[in-house]
Amino acid sequence: MSSPSHYRCEKDVVHLLENKKLSLSALRLVHATNHYLDNHPGWHATHMNLADNLGQNRVCTALCSILCQTTGSPGANDIGMIHEGMRDLQDADLFRVLELDGRKLRFRYSHSLAEAATIYKKPKFAMLDCSIIAGLRSPSQVYFYTLAEMVQRQRQPTFYIPRVCPQTEPWSQTKRTWLAAACRIGKLLGHDYVFIPELDDQCEQIVAVKVKIVHHATQWSPLCLFPRRAVEPVSIVANGKSRTLTRQELGKRSRWTSVSGSAPVRRQQGAIHGSAAAVRTSP
Repeated sequence: MSSPSHYRCEKDVVHLLENKKLSLSALRLVHATNHYLDNHPGWHATHMNLADNLGQNRVCTALCSILCQTTGSPGANDIGMIHEGMRDLQDADLFRVLELDGRKLRFRYSHSLAEAATIYKKPKFAMLDCSIIAGLRSPSQVYFYTLAEMVQRQRQPTFYIPRVCPQTEPWSQTKRTWLAAACRIGKLLGHDYVFIPELDDQCEQIVAVKVKIVHHATQWSPLCLFPRRAVEPVSIVANGKSRTLTRQELGKRSRWTSVSGSAPVRRQQGAIHGSAAAVRTSP
C-alpha cells in the first residue's frame, strides 16, 4: 500500500511539466497541489475544467502549511516555496487562479493542466513520492525522477531526456547536469542508467538522448542494452557514479544485460503502479 506521501500522477501531467522550463519551487508547488487533489476525494482536476455555473466553485483552497509539508524542504518553517513557486508560475499557463488568501492558497488549473490530469480508461501513470520530491535539489532531479518512475516497471524501461535541442539546450552543455541528476535518483531508486545520444537525419547534431534503466527486475537481452557502436559517446551511471565509456569499453559491453556487470540492488521506494511507453520529446 502506498504511503500518505504518494500520489497518482498521470502520464500527460509528467510530459506537460517536462516541456515547461520550471524552477524547483514551481515544480514543488505543482506537485503539492496535485497531491492535494489526489488525496481529497471531493476535488479532482476534471472538476476544475468544467464550465463555471452559478453556485459551483471551481477554485480549490488549501492551507499553505499543508502544501509546504508535502513537497517543501524538510524542516522549513515558512512559505517561501509558495511565494517563489507562484512567482515562477506566472507565465507557465498551468493555473487560471493562483493566489494567496492569508494562510491559504486558492488555485484552479488551466485547461491544459486539468486536461492532462484527467483519468482515462487504461491510464498510464506514476505513483510519485512527495517526500522524495521534497528532498531533491534541482529541477533536473525532479524531472529525471518523475520520468524514471513513469517507466521503471517495464521489462526494458526507456525514456528521453526532455528538451534536448542543439540551438537552445545542447547536450554538450546540459550533459553534466543530467548525469548528476541520474546519480542522485539512481541512489534513491536503486537504478543504473545508460545514456545514448541520438543524431539528426544529417548525422550532424545531437537531437535526443535516450536513457535506459537497469534494476533487479529489468529483462534486458544481449545486444539490447548497449548499442553495438555509437558515433557520440555513451555514458553510464552505476552505483550512483557516472562516467563516459570509451569506444573500446562500449564494444566489450555489446552483450551485457546490466550496466556494471552485476544486477543492481533496488530499494523499495517510490514504486510505480502504472507504466508508460518511452516518449520522445520533440526538440
